[in-house]
Amino acid sequence: MLETLRHACLVLFALLFLIVADAPFRTFGQKYEVSRTSERFILLVFEFGLAVLWAVAVLRFHWDCWLLPRSFETALALPGLLVTLAGASLAAWARLRLGRWFTGTFGVKVGHELVTDGPYGITRHPMYTGLLLMVLGAALAWDSALTLLLALLLIVPFFIHTVYEEALFERHFGEEYRNYQRRVPRLVPFARRGRRSG
Repeated sequence: MLETLRHACLVLFALLFLIVADAPFRTFGQKYEVSRTSERFILLVFEFGLAVLWAVAVLRFHWDCWLLPRSFETALALPGLLVTLAGASLAAWARLRLGRWFTGTFGVKVGHELVTDGPYGITRHPMYTGLLLMVLGAALAWDSALTLLLALLLIVPFFIHTVYEEALFERHFGEEYRNYQRRVPRLVPFARRGRRSG
C-alpha cells in the first residue's frame, strides 16, 4: 500500500513533465516582443542545482530524516498523494489553459493575451504553486524532511520568477494587469486579497 501510494506520486510527476515538455514544439516559430532568456536560464540552473543537491543527499548518501516517526509513514502517504495530485492538477490545468501563450522563458509574445480565468483566477502563477504543492506532497508521501526543505528552498527562485514575469506583464498590459494583481494572489491560493497580495 505504502509503495503504491509513493509510486503514484512519481507517476504524477512524470505526467506533468510530459504535459509541459511539448512547449518548445507548440511555441516554435512564435515571435516575442520582449524576452528575458538569460534571467530565466540562471534561475533554472539554480533550481536544477537544488534538485541535484537534494538527489545526492537523499538518494546517494541517505542523509534524509523523517518528518514524523516511522509509525506515521503510512498515515502520511495518502495525504501526500492527495497534495501531489492537487499540485499536478493545478499545474497541468494552468499549462493547458495558457495554450499558445505558454513560454519557457520570461517573455511577452506578439499578440499576447492576458489569461486571468480558470487556474489563473486562483493564483497569478498556478504552475509554480502546483509544483510547490507537488514537492510538498512528495515530502509527506516519503516522510522526508529534506524533500520538505527542497520545497521551502524552491519558494525563493519561484518567487523571483514571478517578479520578472510580473514586471514584463505590468509594462505590457498596464492597468489591466495591475487590476488583476489586486484581485488574485501571487502564489498562495485564497490568500487575503489586498493591494498586491503575495
